[in-house]
Amino acid sequence: MLTIVIAEAELELVPEEALNEKCVLESAKKRGKSAKEILLDSSYHHNAEVCRSGRRGRPDIVHITLQVLQESLLNNIGELRVFVHTRNDEVIYVDPETRLPKNYNRFCGLIEKLFKDKAIKADKELLRIEHKSIEDLLKELGGEKILMHPEGARLSEHKRIGDVVAVIGGFPHGDFYRNYNLERFRIGDVELTTWATAMEVLCWYAHK
Repeated sequence: MLTIVIAEAELELVPEEALNEKCVLESAKKRGKSAKEILLDSSYHHNAEVCRSGRRGRPDIVHITLQVLQESLLNNIGELRVFVHTRNDEVIYVDPETRLPKNYNRFCGLIEKLFKDKAIKADKELLRIEHKSIEDLLKELGGEKILMHPEGARLSEHKRIGDVVAVIGGFPHGDFYRNYNLERFRIGDVELTTWATAMEVLCWYAHK
Protein backbone atom coordinates (compact mmCIF):
# COMPACT_ATOMS: atom_id res chain seq x y z
CA MET A 1 0.00 0.00 0.00
CA LEU A 2 1.19 3.50 -0.87
CA THR A 3 -0.03 6.38 1.26
CA ILE A 4 0.46 9.93 0.04
CA VAL A 5 0.16 12.83 2.46
CA ILE A 6 -0.14 16.26 0.87
CA ALA A 7 1.47 18.21 3.70
CA GLU A 8 1.15 21.84 4.80
CA ALA A 9 -1.29 22.43 1.95
CA GLU A 10 -2.24 26.05 1.38
CA LEU A 11 -5.92 25.23 1.74
CA GLU A 12 -7.93 27.36 4.18
CA LEU A 13 -10.98 29.52 4.60
CA VAL A 14 -10.30 33.26 4.52
CA PRO A 15 -8.52 33.97 7.82
CA GLU A 16 -9.80 36.51 10.34
CA GLU A 17 -7.22 39.14 9.42
CA ALA A 18 -8.35 39.20 5.78
CA LEU A 19 -12.14 39.19 6.20
CA ASN A 20 -12.49 42.92 5.58
CA GLU A 21 -10.12 43.15 2.62
CA LYS A 22 -11.88 44.70 -0.39
CA CYS A 23 -10.95 41.89 -2.79
CA VAL A 24 -12.27 39.28 -0.35
CA LEU A 25 -15.56 41.10 0.23
CA GLU A 26 -16.09 41.53 -3.51
CA SER A 27 -15.49 37.87 -4.36
CA ALA A 28 -17.71 36.74 -1.47
CA LYS A 29 -20.51 39.05 -2.63
CA LYS A 30 -20.27 37.68 -6.19
CA ARG A 31 -20.76 34.18 -4.85
CA GLY A 32 -23.55 35.11 -2.45
CA LYS A 33 -21.58 33.98 0.59
CA SER A 34 -20.06 35.65 3.61
CA ALA A 35 -16.30 36.25 3.52
CA LYS A 36 -15.66 33.71 6.29
CA GLU A 37 -17.32 30.94 4.26
CA ILE A 38 -15.07 31.06 1.20
CA LEU A 39 -11.65 29.64 0.48
CA LEU A 40 -8.67 31.95 0.43
CA ASP A 41 -7.63 32.00 -3.23
CA SER A 42 -4.71 34.09 -4.43
CA SER A 43 -6.20 34.19 -7.93
CA TYR A 44 -8.96 36.41 -6.57
CA HIS A 45 -7.41 37.69 -3.35
CA HIS A 46 -3.87 38.53 -4.51
CA ASN A 47 -4.23 42.07 -3.17
CA ALA A 48 -4.95 40.81 0.35
CA GLU A 49 -2.02 41.17 2.75
CA VAL A 50 -2.04 37.45 3.59
CA CYS A 51 -1.47 36.57 -0.07
CA ARG A 52 1.41 38.98 -0.70
CA SER A 53 4.04 36.27 -0.13
CA GLY A 54 2.60 34.31 -3.05
CA ARG A 55 2.39 31.15 -0.96
CA ARG A 56 -1.01 31.25 0.74
CA GLY A 57 -4.34 30.78 -0.96
CA ARG A 58 -3.60 27.90 -3.36
CA PRO A 59 -6.58 25.48 -3.41
CA ASP A 60 -5.68 24.72 -7.04
CA ILE A 61 -2.65 22.70 -5.92
CA VAL A 62 -4.81 20.32 -3.90
CA HIS A 63 -7.42 20.18 -6.68
CA ILE A 64 -4.99 19.11 -9.39
CA THR A 65 -3.04 16.73 -7.16
CA LEU A 66 -6.17 14.94 -5.95
CA GLN A 67 -7.33 14.53 -9.56
CA VAL A 68 -4.04 12.80 -10.39
CA LEU A 69 -4.14 10.57 -7.33
CA GLN A 70 -7.81 9.60 -7.20
CA GLU A 71 -7.92 8.66 -10.87
CA SER A 72 -4.64 6.73 -10.84
CA LEU A 73 -4.36 3.02 -11.57
CA LEU A 74 -2.93 2.44 -8.09
CA ASN A 75 -6.04 3.93 -6.50
CA ASN A 76 -8.36 1.97 -8.76
CA ILE A 77 -6.79 -1.33 -7.71
CA GLY A 78 -6.97 -0.48 -4.00
CA GLU A 79 -3.28 0.20 -3.42
CA LEU A 80 -3.43 3.92 -2.56
CA ARG A 81 -4.57 6.04 0.38
CA VAL A 82 -4.58 9.84 0.31
CA PHE A 83 -4.63 12.45 3.06
CA VAL A 84 -4.44 16.24 2.90
CA HIS A 85 -2.84 18.09 5.81
CA THR A 86 -3.42 21.86 5.84
CA ARG A 87 -1.30 24.74 7.10
CA ASN A 88 -3.73 25.06 10.04
CA ASP A 89 -3.26 21.48 11.22
CA GLU A 90 -6.40 19.99 9.77
CA VAL A 91 -6.40 16.60 8.09
CA ILE A 92 -8.74 15.68 5.25
CA TYR A 93 -9.42 11.96 4.92
CA VAL A 94 -10.13 11.06 1.28
CA ASP A 95 -12.02 7.86 0.58
CA PRO A 96 -10.56 5.91 -2.37
CA GLU A 97 -13.93 5.99 -4.14
CA THR A 98 -14.15 9.78 -4.00
CA ARG A 99 -14.30 11.39 -7.44
CA LEU A 100 -13.84 15.12 -7.08
CA PRO A 101 -15.32 17.73 -9.47
CA LYS A 102 -13.17 18.43 -12.51
CA ASN A 103 -14.41 22.01 -12.47
CA TYR A 104 -12.28 24.12 -10.14
CA ASN A 105 -15.12 26.34 -8.91
CA ARG A 106 -17.24 23.31 -8.05
CA PHE A 107 -14.28 21.81 -6.21
CA CYS A 108 -13.90 24.98 -4.14
CA GLY A 109 -17.60 24.90 -3.29
CA LEU A 110 -17.28 21.29 -2.16
CA ILE A 111 -14.28 22.02 0.08
CA GLU A 112 -16.05 25.05 1.56
CA LYS A 113 -18.95 22.74 2.42
CA LEU A 114 -16.49 20.28 3.93
CA PHE A 115 -15.01 22.97 6.19
CA LYS A 116 -18.55 23.88 7.29
CA ASP A 117 -20.08 20.41 7.74
CA LYS A 118 -16.85 18.48 8.58
CA ALA A 119 -17.86 15.63 6.27
CA ILE A 120 -19.16 14.97 2.75
CA LYS A 121 -21.38 11.93 2.45
CA ALA A 122 -23.24 10.12 -0.32
CA ASP A 123 -23.88 6.42 0.24
CA LYS A 124 -20.74 6.55 2.38
CA GLU A 125 -18.41 9.15 3.84
CA LEU A 126 -16.30 10.45 0.97
CA LEU A 127 -14.40 13.24 2.75
CA ARG A 128 -13.86 14.08 6.40
CA ILE A 129 -11.89 16.88 8.03
CA GLU A 130 -10.66 17.10 11.61
CA HIS A 131 -8.06 19.02 13.56
CA LYS A 132 -4.90 16.93 13.74
CA SER A 133 -1.19 17.62 13.47
CA ILE A 134 0.78 15.89 10.78
CA GLU A 135 2.93 14.32 13.48
CA ASP A 136 -0.15 12.60 14.93
CA LEU A 137 -1.30 11.54 11.48
CA LEU A 138 2.06 9.97 10.65
CA LYS A 139 2.01 8.05 13.93
CA GLU A 140 -1.24 6.43 12.81
CA LEU A 141 0.10 5.34 9.44
CA GLY A 142 2.11 2.18 8.99
CA GLY A 143 4.95 1.69 6.54
CA GLU A 144 8.26 3.25 5.59
CA LYS A 145 7.93 7.04 5.80
CA ILE A 146 9.74 9.29 3.33
CA LEU A 147 9.77 13.02 2.63
CA MET A 148 9.90 14.33 -0.92
CA HIS A 149 12.45 17.15 -0.85
CA PRO A 150 14.80 18.70 -3.44
CA GLU A 151 17.79 18.05 -1.18
CA GLY A 152 17.18 14.32 -0.87
CA ALA A 153 18.67 11.28 -2.57
CA ARG A 154 17.22 10.11 -5.88
CA LEU A 155 14.01 8.19 -5.34
CA SER A 156 14.67 6.06 -8.43
CA GLU A 157 17.67 4.52 -6.66
CA HIS A 158 15.73 3.60 -3.53
CA LYS A 159 14.27 0.11 -3.34
CA ARG A 160 11.13 -0.05 -1.28
CA ILE A 161 10.30 -2.90 1.05
CA GLY A 162 6.63 -3.11 1.94
CA ASP A 163 4.24 -0.22 2.47
CA VAL A 164 5.34 3.39 1.96
CA VAL A 165 4.07 6.72 3.29
CA ALA A 166 5.26 9.59 1.08
CA VAL A 167 4.95 13.16 2.38
CA ILE A 168 4.72 15.76 -0.41
CA GLY A 169 4.53 19.52 0.14
CA GLY A 170 1.21 21.11 -0.84
CA PHE A 171 2.57 24.65 -1.34
CA PRO A 172 3.83 26.47 -4.45
CA HIS A 173 7.37 27.34 -3.35
CA GLY A 174 9.66 27.54 -0.34
CA ASP A 175 10.29 24.85 2.23
CA PHE A 176 8.32 22.99 4.86
CA TYR A 177 7.56 24.93 8.04
CA ARG A 178 8.26 21.88 10.19
CA ASN A 179 11.39 19.80 10.60
CA TYR A 180 10.50 16.25 9.57
CA ASN A 181 12.68 13.50 10.91
CA LEU A 182 12.21 11.45 7.74
CA GLU A 183 14.53 10.20 5.04
CA ARG A 184 14.51 12.65 2.13
CA PHE A 185 14.19 11.83 -1.54
CA ARG A 186 13.94 13.84 -4.74
CA ILE A 187 12.69 12.96 -8.21
CA GLY A 188 15.42 14.69 -10.20
CA ASP A 189 17.58 17.79 -10.37
CA VAL A 190 14.72 20.25 -10.89
CA GLU A 191 11.90 21.01 -8.49
CA LEU A 192 8.52 19.73 -9.64
CA THR A 193 4.99 20.76 -8.80
CA THR A 194 3.11 18.87 -6.11
CA TRP A 195 1.05 16.96 -8.67
CA ALA A 196 4.02 16.09 -10.87
CA THR A 197 5.87 14.81 -7.80
CA ALA A 198 2.85 12.75 -6.78
CA MET A 199 2.64 11.23 -10.26
CA GLU A 200 6.33 10.28 -10.19
CA VAL A 201 5.94 8.69 -6.73
CA LEU A 202 3.00 6.65 -8.04
CA CYS A 203 5.13 5.38 -10.93
CA TRP A 204 8.10 4.62 -8.68
CA TYR A 205 5.97 2.64 -6.25
CA ALA A 206 4.22 0.68 -9.00
CA HIS A 207 7.50 -0.37 -10.64
CA LYS A 208 9.63 -1.05 -7.56
